[in-house]
Amino acid sequence: MKENKYICANRSRDYKKRVERVIKEYKKEILDFFEVEDDGRFNYTIYIYDTVETLKNGLYARGFKEDPEYMCACFKDEDASLNFYEPVDEETENEWSKDEYDLVIFHELIHAIEYTIYGTQPEWLSEGIAKYLDGTYSQGIKWLLQNYINKIPIPEMRELEEEFGFHDYDSYDYAYIMVSYLIETMGKKRFLKFLHNAHEVTE
Repeated sequence: MKENKYICANRSRDYKKRVERVIKEYKKEILDFFEVEDDGRFNYTIYIYDTVETLKNGLYARGFKEDPEYMCACFKDEDASLNFYEPVDEETENEWSKDEYDLVIFHELIHAIEYTIYGTQPEWLSEGIAKYLDGTYSQGIKWLLQNYINKIPIPEMRELEEEFGFHDYDSYDYAYIMVSYLIETMGKKRFLKFLHNAHEVTE
């Protein structure tokens, strides 16, 4: 079976073993959600950089632009690549720890697998699915509404569709709520069918 291909420009060659472990740990959970088998399609080229700055510079050198300032990892469907950097061992005020960054790897893997199954999706939909699965909002929708959503004006859908991540509010909050609503009202099987239709609309 085909394996992930690693291209490492980070300080520790051993870190790729951790990335691979995280991918193997979460891969089945994601495939089970999408109700597909691991048939050999879900392997990727994985770039690992030394810092978040070298990650961004590496993406620019490879021809990718227009990433939000907060970007610290990404899946690029143009070349089916997962892109990470090696965080520090212990959390600092401005940087992830390796333990925290494991969930970032999980989040980007969700994007990669979703894209492999369904192709290009609206960003709010892809991010909402990833947030639905990665456990970010484990405190629930009520907590999210009370602490964030109800405290600021609701943005226009056009902003979420065309300018995702480029505003002061957290676009991911709204993406998560919309996807949660769709899954809970449609049921998961109908939602997965909806994803096929969303791909057709995007095209």
